Amino acid sequence: MPYLSRETTIGLIWLVIVVVVWSSFHIVTRYGIQHSLTAWDLVTLRLGVVGFVLLPWLLRHGLGGLTLPRAALMAAAGGPGFAYCAFAGYQFAPAAHGASILAGTLPLFTAPLAWWLAGERLSAGRLVGLMAILAGAATLVADALSTGAPGAWRGDALFVLGAVSWSLFAVLAKTWRVTPLRAAALVACSSVVTAVPVNLLFLPSNFLAAPLPEVVGQALYQGFLGFLVSLIGYTRATINLGATATSMAIVVVPGSVAMLAWWLLGEPIGALTLAGVALVSCGMLAAVWAAAAAERRRRLALLPA
Repeated sequence: MPYLSRETTIGLIWLVIVVVVWSSFHIVTRYGIQHSLTAWDLVTLRLGVVGFVLLPWLLRHGLGGLTLPRAALMAAAGGPGFAYCAFAGYQFAPAAHGASILAGTLPLFTAPLAWWLAGERLSAGRLVGLMAILAGAATLVADALSTGAPGAWRGDALFVLGAVSWSLFAVLAKTWRVTPLRAAALVACSSVVTAVPVNLLFLPSNFLAAPLPEVVGQALYQGFLGFLVSLIGYTRATINLGATATSMAIVVVPGSVAMLAWWLLGEPIGALTLAGVALVSCGMLAAVWAAAAAERRRRLALLPA
């Protein structure tokens, strides 16, 4: 058995945690909305719980050189912009659609935003991968229009908006070199004074009627595992293992969610759903592979002749 360094072992542990959390997120969220809590309750738990925990840290360490408009834009994109669309989408569409679109289409929107804001080039291989992702997303929408539940296409549309918002957040964080903990603190703490009061005062809520164990369970999952642990864990895995290995592992999320949703939630898997998940997964793999090849070429170009 090959020897693994301490850094590699820690990276692999974080990678497994992230894949489990990202896969279970779609199942736990869909289950919560189908049972006792509203989508807005889950948004409140995702953003509010961690916001109160990280507020002392943010007050102590500040914005880290970010201007207030930049901090506000990042917070809006990574917080309410993503959460409202993602959680509302699960009122209409199944978990397999959510996983494929929310996780799978991130490269589709991140690539043009990175080209526009950070000057990153798009290789032919990445374009092929992005086209496959686009075809997969279109197949899932076709599934929603033909055999899905009434209004499922609305959920797919909301998932697309959520993916756009998260892609913008990720590109801005990378462009402005914001650390994961500061980014999480900005998103969560700003939401405590913006989104959370709106949810509690003006949007439908089932907090008082829902069973206490379900509320506590969702608070722990959405607030810590779904938000804080996955954000920090993904970054840690990327540092220890590299962006390519980490991104390739995420490819398993759409397929695993489709199987888990069929097994745990009783959601059917039709031919179009399978085709859409497969196209998105292959597109993700192709895009990551092309990005890795481009990174290798850049490193070779820097070596002395």
